[in-house]
Amino acid sequence: MNPFVYYAIAAILFVLGLAAIGGAAFGTQRNRRIVLAVAGVALWATTLLVYSQAASVAPAEPEPTPTVMAQETAPPAEPQPSTVLTATLEAPPFPAIGGRIVFHSDRDGEIDIYVANADGSDARRLTDAAGRDFEPAWSPDGSTIVFSSDRDDPDNAVLYLMDADGANQRRLIPALADDQIGVRWSPDGQWILFQSNPLVDGLPRFDIFKSRPDGSDLNQLTDTPGNNFMADWSPDGERIVFVSQRDGNRELYVMNADGSDQVRLTGGGWENSLPRWSPDGQKVVFESNRSGSAYGLFLIDAPDGATTDGAQENTVRMLTFPGFNHSTPGWAGNDWLYISSDRDSTNLINWEIYLLKADGSEVFRVTDNPALDRFPSWTP
Repeated sequence: MNPFVYYAIAAILFVLGLAAIGGAAFGTQRNRRIVLAVAGVALWATTLLVYSQAASVAPAEPEPTPTVMAQETAPPAEPQPSTVLTATLEAPPFPAIGGRIVFHSDRDGEIDIYVANADGSDARRLTDAAGRDFEPAWSPDGSTIVFSSDRDDPDNAVLYLMDADGANQRRLIPALADDQIGVRWSPDGQWILFQSNPLVDGLPRFDIFKSRPDGSDLNQLTDTPGNNFMADWSPDGERIVFVSQRDGNRELYVMNADGSDQVRLTGGGWENSLPRWSPDGQKVVFESNRSGSAYGLFLIDAPDGATTDGAQENTVRMLTFPGFNHSTPGWAGNDWLYISSDRDSTNLINWEIYLLKADGSEVFRVTDNPALDRFPSWTP
């Protein structure tokens, strides 16, 4: 018999049993209710027998026919690493800059001078005197380092010289008792440029000086109201770029090497500092807060011959990404800059040294410790 007939009979019997049970539950005559209850139970029992019979004669589910496509499909290839992912995860090699850097750090408790390879390896401490030794700069031939130190007087930092390995530390200009900082060598090694703050009308004011490396032939190059400081030489040694507050805020100026023809380069009311002339003479890098509260690095075209006040301001362009502090730039050839930055700081500000492409496209971390590492200077 067709299994669907069995299912239909089982359904009818189930409904009849349900009716009998209903009559037994709600009937008024006791004997009749007993008969209906027994009949309902019998009908449901019969329903189960009929349902089981229907299941036994139902056709079995056909088994799926195996496909032969598996014989024609090649086994899956071994997963290969993504070329793009590999390139992203692997850090690019440190540029072949060569040479060495000198910088100051407080990694051993107080600010001292350190020297390291171009990539930051093999860092060695060169000074260990009481007090601070800071802001070092290489001589053009890489044989001598000049730096500021307050080892003799905690109230006044003066200039010191030492050999490249830290030996033969000696004071440069005994005649000056005021601060002597911001030191830079002339390209020919014949002059040392710095700022000092002797009293003017009873108040200290920074002005720019230069002297011979033996401390002789001391010359004052600026003498205007407002501080004049943070000077650097042009690569031909004929001009000097510097910072002045003679107009209120810190602006970049340029003058001849003898202090004549002082002309303002920037204008706009920002605070501009630490200019450094590029080795090819084409541009000047400097730090400024013109992009926000943090200090960033900017480039400005170097003045070509005579210029008028503020004429170079429209050539300023941003070098570093805003939001972090980037400072103390120092050229390493025409294509790279050593800088200090807090770009990898977390809870506490941590200044580290980085190598930055001169167009801002690449950056490499050079130092990696919780101390303050700043004012890098490079020598080939």
